[in-house]
Amino acid sequence: MAQEPGQDPPMVELRQALAEDLLQADVSNPFYTNADRSSVNTPLFQDDLGDTDSSYSNFISSTSEQTSLTSSILNYKYENGRRYHAFREGTYLVPNDEEEQDRMDLVHHLYCMALGGELYLAPISENPQWVLDLGTGTGIWAIDFADQFPSAEVIGTDLSPIQPAWTPTNCAFEVDDYESEWSYHKKFDFIHARELEGCISNDDELFRQAYKHLIPNGHIEIQATYPQFLSDDDTAKRAENAQFWLKTLIDGLARFGKPLDNAIQWKSKLEDAGFKNVRQEIRKIPVGAWPKDPRLKEIGRFQGIQQMKAVESYTPAVFDRVLGWSSEEIQILVAKVRKELTDPSIHLYIPVYFVWGQKPRSDDDA
Repeated sequence: MAQEPGQDPPMVELRQALAEDLLQADVSNPFYTNADRSSVNTPLFQDDLGDTDSSYSNFISSTSEQTSLTSSILNYKYENGRRYHAFREGTYLVPNDEEEQDRMDLVHHLYCMALGGELYLAPISENPQWVLDLGTGTGIWAIDFADQFPSAEVIGTDLSPIQPAWTPTNCAFEVDDYESEWSYHKKFDFIHARELEGCISNDDELFRQAYKHLIPNGHIEIQATYPQFLSDDDTAKRAENAQFWLKTLIDGLARFGKPLDNAIQWKSKLEDAGFKNVRQEIRKIPVGAWPKDPRLKEIGRFQGIQQMKAVESYTPAVFDRVLGWSSEEIQILVAKVRKELTDPSIHLYIPVYFVWGQKPRSDDDA
């Protein structure tokens, strides 16, 4: 496909990756399995049975930057019935309460399903020693990685100390802000980050610090959704309220200074930061249990639930605190969005980006 004049190269790449029809999948196709990582574009059939599954319909260092658990960090803030982080208060607009933690764990399950049970795509070494998970959330990825690689010492960082007390002996968590200057004394074999869209004010600086704190030949991988509700049969046009909600969310986070739609630029920005062997995969994740393929139906069912939970988590602070909406206006819009996202005749999907790169052995190899 030739690039049309004036088109943004990352957007052209996205359109090419998503070119095949998601409604035309062969049920036997090994979609999202480790056997075929090139199956980014694999399409799928709509389920003729019109499944409206009820569960889907109802939805530690003491430096200034790495802080121990003190009463001030646990002094959470409450707003619109949700709980928010206290450390670096106001820099992150998504709650950290139990409802949001459940959503984070569901997101982890979805990514694992999308990767055929894997935790990452980067070709890391067989025995990684030091691993960093940025924005670890509940810590579930870090814990799973530590279990899978007993040789590794895994550190998960987050603004909120919401991780479990019982963890593998080779896994630890720190309250930290990855947007501040890093002060680690050892360099990492692998740096992982997931769902940081809308959470980064300066991608270039983050990648600079990651490059600095990786060992030669070490890897970075970032995974994130791109904020577009798409469809292969034009039914996305009928999700007018969901599209309006997403556009308004993008505008609000841009105004806040932490763009939601930055994943499309990460490949080129990793290259600009000096990484080599930069690769990118874009996969379609259905929203709802409408696909015919059993694996994708299950992914879509969970994504439908997760998507509504995300609407409920992202909307209050962004629409109220940043955009000045009233609680009544928010409730009305969320109800309209819920109706569209649970409509099995609307066949939405979202693009998910997996981007990874490697630090050169030396600057001469860059």
